[in-house]
Amino acid sequence: MTTWKYCRDNVATSIAFVSTIIFVAACGRQDSPESQAITHRDSAGIKITANDLERLDATCHFGASPTVTIGIAEGDEEYQLYRVFGARRLGDGSIALVNQGSQQVRFYDQQGHFIGQTGREGEGPGEFRAAFHLWVLPGDTIWVGDSRPWRFLVFGPDRQWVRTVQAEPMYVNTPGVMSVLDDGRFVLAQRPRPSPPSTQFELSHLTVVLHNPAGLLIDTVGIYPNGRWGRMENNQRSMLLYPLFESFTRLGSTGSHIVIAHQSRAEFSILSAADEVRVEHIVRWTAGDRTISSADIRAERQRIVEPYEDVDPATRRRFVAPLVSEDRPVADKFPAFASLKPGRDGRIWVREYHRPTEPEPSRWLAFDSEGGFQCRATIPTFDEFLEFGADYVLVKDRDELGVERVFQYTLGPPADDE
Repeated sequence: MTTWKYCRDNVATSIAFVSTIIFVAACGRQDSPESQAITHRDSAGIKITANDLERLDATCHFGASPTVTIGIAEGDEEYQLYRVFGARRLGDGSIALVNQGSQQVRFYDQQGHFIGQTGREGEGPGEFRAAFHLWVLPGDTIWVGDSRPWRFLVFGPDRQWVRTVQAEPMYVNTPGVMSVLDDGRFVLAQRPRPSPPSTQFELSHLTVVLHNPAGLLIDTVGIYPNGRWGRMENNQRSMLLYPLFESFTRLGSTGSHIVIAHQSRAEFSILSAADEVRVEHIVRWTAGDRTISSADIRAERQRIVEPYEDVDPATRRRFVAPLVSEDRPVADKFPAFASLKPGRDGRIWVREYHRPTEPEPSRWLAFDSEGGFQCRATIPTFDEFLEFGADYVLVKDRDELGVERVFQYTLGPPADDE
């Protein structure tokens, strides 16, 4: 079992996240500026890669316009999307997506033309209560989550239902973390939110576990700090909140590896799950200044308030005022990153944290399978990033009327800036 330890000082809003692995610094003559900026070391059998991003400037080009668009406001039903919860590319370049609004897995060819569907609403074999997320395994076996209680429906490459996998012990509610490895083992974790009796903010933890392809619990991956939670009023009915700019645990998987990171540190751990779950590789990078200014706090409060400007005063007092209260705690530093997304090709994509005073869009960092920095990509903000591939990105977005669409964009290879 891997456990990330933490310590707290006497400042209620301060968390020092301490890695269980000691970074061993070493020096040596390198052959080029790039190799000097990316160093590989070994500590007790664990690879440690450090990336100095101030000296690395390669970029990956994000396409200016989508190469595939799925979704329309009006027209044929199979192109109308509602509550899309996941999309992935299949081996032939076609796209499978979960449309929870119709409780279906839909399939579209390389041009975005509808070519078939499977599943429907119900309780029988191959039927969904609430289809939720999708994973494509080697050979185009498709695993789709379903709730409640949480389970997986497995479909073969012919799009036919094969079996249903129920996690044991049972998850009554949808897990806060879920991911499926290439061999059908899956990773789950609840996101329990504490219910403190007072205004004290307390640290929550995330217990990550591994199940076999039949659903049986086989190992505990680790227990990780997952944000502080508290209330602005000493009242159990008041809103449960976390501090502004709080850091949480992020998790994904690629192949037979689990990737875990905590936003308080500019690093992620790659855990091998081939035989036993163990830390195999730690990847670090320079994140720059993370100081939170008073202007950042004001801008964040304004960003929170804007969507609720037209709500009635009673609603504002109950639901909006606590969010922007001057008594709401603020983290000591910005998170080191915003999100983490393992790609289908083995790369790990990390989105830089977007400060509220900075203009859009945000930047993503790509690290190769050896932990070395590969490129930065400037990508517009979308509702959700669904999948990173070797030369493409799948995203979901909505227009001003709330119409959902799934887009595929090209992603160019790394190139040095001139």
